[in-house]
Amino acid sequence: MVGLVIVTHSATLAQGVAELVRGMPGPAVPLALAGGLDLPDRPLGTDAYQVQSAIAQVYSEEGVLILMDLGSAVLSAEMALDAFLPEKRARIVLCEAPLVEGAVAAAVQAQLGGSLEQVAGAARAALEPKILQLSPAAPQQPSRTSEEKLGSVEQRELRLVVHPRLGLHLRPAARFVQTATRFRADIRVTNVSAARGPVSAQSINGLLNLALRQGHEILLSASGPEAEAALAALQALAQANFGDEDQASTPAPEECRAAVEPPPSSCLQGLPASPGIAIGLVRLFRSPTPKIPAHSATNPQAEWEALCGAIEGTRHQIEAARDAVARRAGAASAAILEAHLLCLDDSALRDPARRAIFEERYNAAAAWQRAIQAMAASYGRLDDAYLRVRAGDVTEVGRQVLLNLLGEAACGPLLVEPGVLVSPDLTAAETARLDPELARGICTAFGGPTSHGAILARSLGIPAVVGIGEPILTLAEGTPLIVDGDAGRVWPNPDSDLTAESNRRVEATRVAQAQARAEAAGRAVTRDGQQIQVVANIGSPAEARAAMEVGADGVGLFRTEFLFLNRRTPPDEEEQFAAYRTTAETLACSPLIIRTLDVGGDKPLPYLDLGAETNPFLGWRAIRMCLDRPAFFKTQLRAIVRVAAEFPVKIMFPMIATRAEWRKARVILEEARAEVERRRGPVQKKIEVGIMVEIPATALRATRFAAEVDFFSVGTNDLAQYTFAAERGNPHVAKLADAFQPAVLQLIQMVVGAAHAHGKWVSVCGELAGDPLAVPLLVGLGVDGLSMNASAIPRAKQIIRSLDYAAARRLALCVLEVDTPEDVRERIRQQS
Repeated sequence: MVGLVIVTHSATLAQGVAELVRGMPGPAVPLALAGGLDLPDRPLGTDAYQVQSAIAQVYSEEGVLILMDLGSAVLSAEMALDAFLPEKRARIVLCEAPLVEGAVAAAVQAQLGGSLEQVAGAARAALEPKILQLSPAAPQQPSRTSEEKLGSVEQRELRLVVHPRLGLHLRPAARFVQTATRFRADIRVTNVSAARGPVSAQSINGLLNLALRQGHEILLSASGPEAEAALAALQALAQANFGDEDQASTPAPEECRAAVEPPPSSCLQGLPASPGIAIGLVRLFRSPTPKIPAHSATNPQAEWEALCGAIEGTRHQIEAARDAVARRAGAASAAILEAHLLCLDDSALRDPARRAIFEERYNAAAAWQRAIQAMAASYGRLDDAYLRVRAGDVTEVGRQVLLNLLGEAACGPLLVEPGVLVSPDLTAAETARLDPELARGICTAFGGPTSHGAILARSLGIPAVVGIGEPILTLAEGTPLIVDGDAGRVWPNPDSDLTAESNRRVEATRVAQAQARAEAAGRAVTRDGQQIQVVANIGSPAEARAAMEVGADGVGLFRTEFLFLNRRTPPDEEEQFAAYRTTAETLACSPLIIRTLDVGGDKPLPYLDLGAETNPFLGWRAIRMCLDRPAFFKTQLRAIVRVAAEFPVKIMFPMIATRAEWRKARVILEEARAEVERRRGPVQKKIEVGIMVEIPATALRATRFAAEVDFFSVGTNDLAQYTFAAERGNPHVAKLADAFQPAVLQLIQMVVGAAHAHGKWVSVCGELAGDPLAVPLLVGLGVDGLSMNASAIPRAKQIIRSLDYAAARRLALCVLEVDTPEDVRERIRQQS
């Protein structure tokens, strides 16, 4: 397919054009943007390097069409062409067509499989419909040549009436053209009411040229071997309102019911996001969209104060949601909302909004929306998929502020009666507002299983299936629904047998959970005597007590970030010592593994100049940042060393990639230990120190690491992302970032083999560890421990006690031979 490049002086303009192009029905067109400059004080302009990169992103043998706004955009595009070899330059066209209309027309023609010349021609002709509609000239008369040509062969005719309220505008016209091109037929369209045409049904510009409005009668004339089928398909499209969502009239209730209720027991397939079975009625939810006023600011100071008040109101709401999640699911889960609080404090949002209010007389809502859109667009232009996901955080927070500012915020619960929440997608903040007593389950049309909303659903214990697609949104309010969060399946209008079987599963799960909680304090030992340590992931001292209450054997991952975020100065040694000691006291003699600080460019700290990075998830973060700030690093290490003198504490370094990093970290640790000893007397001589395995390079070199480290902990979330170069929050690639991928499991096996060969132990601390389906597999792979959210511990121990270790080993070997994560899950189910 021909690729498109949009070159504009404004990033916001480029995003707007892209939104129109991507809104066209049909297959996605390769599209790249080169809009604006990444300069805070001079954001308007064009850059030849950006244009060159954009061309490279979408280039193929089919060619690339470049559309530009004005002035230097043309010069930048011409300069970019010089970077390509002549054979490639021949397949790149700079087009003089109007930017917006040309981009949309070109996209539709590209979707139809048009050549580069045809796509360029469609773009150049894009203004004709507007010229004809607004021109005072006489209406176009039907072409006799066309009529004579059609008269030379057998023709079939069909008359239709245009019903959409807005007429046959761009999207329905695109559907019309896409339908017509599926058939071997020459189809001509005439606007009988306005005496325009005929034109080819395969020409988007020709169709728009007809200026078809609501109530206009159109004549379709078709010839060719599939003429009858083509007219039947176009008639069906017209009866479906040309696919336009803006219906001319409300269908009869019977028609609505027939359209939205699938046949009994039909299954919708999505992605499993949170385990469990849910049975309930559909409760539809759509995030409210703020309506931005257009008036100018007559009192800028009042507008600014209103905006600041809305920001503070949003802060209180996010903090309340964070605290509620922390109470129900722990601080680690609630930390997802910390990024939203950081957005509220970002001067890169506040300052542009303030300037727009005071200097350009924008009203507060319009100024804030512009700042949000510009920031989201700047993230969207970045090459790194990990950082682009921050655009979602910015947009979500921005929308909350706007709703508060405009008095449209809905801060209450999303559900007021029990049921299954059905929505296009759920943000983290919206999921945090769910009451698990009312939310029987969650179904979303979009999103991935490792999105922030999905992670919170798991933490709250709500069965969820995501990425189901638009059919889930056609269900009527109150439709009976069964949700299988383990298999990622949803059954609307289930029959009696399926309902009975699901009720049996729900009751069996309830009984098993009650039994698991009653037996949680016991050891997790397989039937043939293999003990597995089951420990907790925590994010604050308060969570340690909750973990022990549900049977944790200790803490396998203490995320220390909570001490460092959302503050203007770093915590000193005494504050850190108090937090770590409180946690260790709660655990008594149970082990505590403290992970050193894991932040970076994606989690900015105001008191550290981390700088801007193009790819912060692959950049200067975690241990890399700490090694370059040894004084800062040693403050944390001294606090841990002091606690280790009294309690069984271990230290874990995150994101270690090379033995040089590991050795440098050990040197700094020894320096910190010596400093404590000089100031406070003797300390623990031997502290066990291990590393996180989050990077494939670490797993591949595990044998070398195993000779020096005391233990390994595999972080499967990041390991899956880094192995497949797939950001888990991106719905286009979320399926790749699956910890059940055989490649990820093979890396875990390599780490286990290397560790055991040197007498070292291995745990898994990612989300995979707490997945009931994964527990037999991880035990079979030979891991010594599983570290998970506290709520998952009773069930995990129960599963381990039911296992035969030898059989689990055979399962693991079998699973490593399959090709897909779906096959892995199916093999586990077959043998469970």
